[in-house]
Amino acid sequence: MQVSVIIVNYNVRYFLEQCLFSVLRAMNGIEGEIIVVDNASNDNSMAYLQPLFPSVRFLGNDRNLGFAKANNQALASCKGEYVLFLNPDTLVPENFLYQILTHIKQQPHAGALGVRMLDGKGRFLPESKRAFPSPWVSFAKLSGLAALFPRSSFFNRYALGHLDKHANHEVPVLAGACMLVRRELIQQLQGFDENYFLYGEDIDLSYRIQKAGYTNHYFAETAIIHFKGESSANAKLNRVKFFYTAMLVFVQKHYHTGYSKIIALFLKIAIAARGLLSAARQLQQPVVDALLVFVSLKAVSFFWIAFVRKGKEFGVPEMFWLLPVFSVFFILSAAIAGLYDRPYKSAKTITATVFALLSVLALYSLFTESIRFSRGVVLLGGITGSLLIFFFRQVVHRWMTDHIVLSENNTEQTWIVASAEEYTAISQQFTSLVMDGVIPARIATRKAEPQTLCSFQDLPVAVKNNAPNRIVFCVGELSLQEIMLQLPAYNKPSPLFLFHIAGSGSMVGSYTLAPGPAVITSFVDYPIAQPYQKRMKRLVDIVLGIFVWVVFPIHFLLHRKPAALLRNALQVLMGSKTWVGYTSIREDLPSVKEAVIASVDVQSITDPTAQKKIDTAYAWKYDWWNDIRIVLRSYHRLG
Repeated sequence: MQVSVIIVNYNVRYFLEQCLFSVLRAMNGIEGEIIVVDNASNDNSMAYLQPLFPSVRFLGNDRNLGFAKANNQALASCKGEYVLFLNPDTLVPENFLYQILTHIKQQPHAGALGVRMLDGKGRFLPESKRAFPSPWVSFAKLSGLAALFPRSSFFNRYALGHLDKHANHEVPVLAGACMLVRRELIQQLQGFDENYFLYGEDIDLSYRIQKAGYTNHYFAETAIIHFKGESSANAKLNRVKFFYTAMLVFVQKHYHTGYSKIIALFLKIAIAARGLLSAARQLQQPVVDALLVFVSLKAVSFFWIAFVRKGKEFGVPEMFWLLPVFSVFFILSAAIAGLYDRPYKSAKTITATVFALLSVLALYSLFTESIRFSRGVVLLGGITGSLLIFFFRQVVHRWMTDHIVLSENNTEQTWIVASAEEYTAISQQFTSLVMDGVIPARIATRKAEPQTLCSFQDLPVAVKNNAPNRIVFCVGELSLQEIMLQLPAYNKPSPLFLFHIAGSGSMVGSYTLAPGPAVITSFVDYPIAQPYQKRMKRLVDIVLGIFVWVVFPIHFLLHRKPAALLRNALQVLMGSKTWVGYTSIREDLPSVKEAVIASVDVQSITDPTAQKKIDTAYAWKYDWWNDIRIVLRSYHRLG
């Protein structure tokens, strides 16, 4: 067997789906095997992918073992002469395996081989070739000097910026995202060092390969697309910590000279500094909003004293700390209500600020008379702060729209590069759920055809003239290799690129490249599973549960089963139930706690198919406001 391809997956099933399709296309005519190790993904990766790829061997773990351990797990049973370690958020062209296997066989001293990696826009990823960390290399990278002088052999030694990225080279370090290694050699080296969890294991392996007397080769004659970081896209702060901690482990393991302690100290400082910087960036918007609220409260209190109280002070010395407390409490309440959830929506901002205003008024009412200064100041100051936040959001959102949404008429434009048959299939599969009813234009794969916008060859010019929002490349009649060759031809700013291999059930792209979703699939992402809606659903449960108990005497007059109603309210408050949910426990929909009542009165509906449609509609059209409406009109069913 020529090659074993090992892929470690963690919560990126759609990226992995496209990756596996591309690897299978590249394995045509090559004797090989594919092994996927799933690190306890919670996105149903195994159940989704195994039926689609019967020829792929899947290994499932009950916890996240990390990159190194998972790769070693597959390495122990692989049979190929060579082992290709590949990230799941990659796409490989059709001739990829043939080219890299041919090249490494021509290099008798080569222990490992890496390739030119491109991001989802076709831009070169500097980590395709790297140097080992040293005091100066680490300082230049962490201080930003490497970014200022990207082609300097002195300042950008880490990314070997002085070496031509389009030429083959022997290099110190290869990227673990795509590394071809002789199986006999890596088994001799006992695989990856399992002290590394997510980063650094490739640097360590590259170092040990060279110590064993072999060379590492950067092969520029082929390339892959690496969307980069999708397995940990939602944990940026953790990625920073993992990266610099890995550098620290490497230095302490392999450097025994005097300056190793200096590097170690510098890396520890870098971990702390980058963590603080990341936290500061995340808090930037809430801090600005809190200042807007504080300024509003301060201004209203000034005018209230001047015009309402005719210059008479409130006589409450605690105001110097009460106003900041109100401002912070306002922002915390608004955050709970979804003010900082993506994507931006005007209605969401209004709802969040109204909730925050009511919360601040409730907090004010709990204060003792000695420190109450004016409910009017709190109310008007909160309203003014809410308006400032809203208008600030509108201005920022409009500015971003003007700079990011590229269409001249400000409407969504989606183009699909596909053959007529592929276009029909992909339109039926995705348009109804993804394109909001907008019919995407087709780009012909070869020559322009009737009812097509242009041909693939003319696409860069068409993009420049029309500025679409997104382009979907269908890999089928058009090869991935052809698509990758054209990617650098698009001028900045360029649309969001998505990739779909014919026959698959998803499209993938990187949301770091342009506005739009990171992953578009033919499988519904139910609103009820969104963090904002889940948080608001729980908040509604709590508020309604408290209200039911506060007015409990009324239930003995109006409700048929007041004791059952109060018992249900207590269970909702404790979190074991929710007010509104499915007709029964469902495993085919996002999980929801046992419901007091279903979204409709289903006592007379016994058909399981009808009940499933009711539950699906509830999950698909979910909005927390609907829960309130359902509870209010179904009071008699709550007990």
